[in-house]
Amino acid sequence: MTGQNYKVAHDGALLEYLFEILPGQSRTGVKNLLSKGQVLVNGESQTAFDWPLKKGDKITILPKGVSIARATRNDAREEVLKAGVQILFEDENYIVVDKPSGMLTVATGKEKKTLYALLNAYVKVNARMQRKEDLLTGKQPDRSVAKIWIVHRLDKGTSGALVFAKNERAKDILQSKWKDLVAERKYVAWLEGHPEKERGAIQSWLLENPKSLKMNSFDTEVKDGQLAITHYRVLSTSRHYAQVEFSLQTGRKNQIRVHAASELGCPVAGDEKYGAQTDPIKRLALHAATLVFRNPFSGKMVRCSSPLPESFEIFTKR
Repeated sequence: MTGQNYKVAHDGALLEYLFEILPGQSRTGVKNLLSKGQVLVNGESQTAFDWPLKKGDKITILPKGVSIARATRNDAREEVLKAGVQILFEDENYIVVDKPSGMLTVATGKEKKTLYALLNAYVKVNARMQRKEDLLTGKQPDRSVAKIWIVHRLDKGTSGALVFAKNERAKDILQSKWKDLVAERKYVAWLEGHPEKERGAIQSWLLENPKSLKMNSFDTEVKDGQLAITHYRVLSTSRHYAQVEFSLQTGRKNQIRVHAASELGCPVAGDEKYGAQTDPIKRLALHAATLVFRNPFSGKMVRCSSPLPESFEIFTKR
């Protein structure tokens, strides 16, 4: 790797050893090398002054531009976190995030503050800084266009785990083999009332009303209708509500919401669109809790879990 390389001659603490091998620099300057991420030990960035070195370890001091690039990438990640979005998983092909309620997945009109826009800006900064770092360290930079691609969506009011692709090929593979690659996709909702049965499967055909934009559920196949299959089980109940886990066999627009209201007779709390009468937490009480899929590039299972929002606790007391 491009930079100043040193082989550790004896055991000791990292900062003290840097003072020893860099006698021409001020102590403050040496400390800045650590705090700005310019020091690698055996290829890994280290910032702890007291990091224990062993004889034979390799120290690399990166060019200043590399530390700036890395700091910029960290700043971009912080912007995502400040927007209330947690990154659950990320590699060169996919990024899975924990979407907050109230944020659109993608613009439906003139909206600019969407999850797509936020993550698109994040991956563009990452890619630009990675190219800069590669050039400074003598690697061949990846000059492909950086952007994210929509794989699936969550409604604005729904929170939880959502996956995006970081290139078109990754998007096409995951979408085309969704049923084979996605091993688990579970949601948790608090419903008004109590379902008649503790568990079961719902099958119907969903068709959107072009005027109201509501999905209507039909027991038999209808023209242009889409088959929707939802499995559910009641997790717990309170006086007026039921906590229900849903597992999707198909992924249709508003599928859980319309099945809960039309087929179970228990709309999701806060879902005025589908007949809910209460809204105790001022949001849709639906959360994408678990997403498990096999990464088609690595072959490894990606398991992402999003904890239930603290606001959901209120239903246990009502």
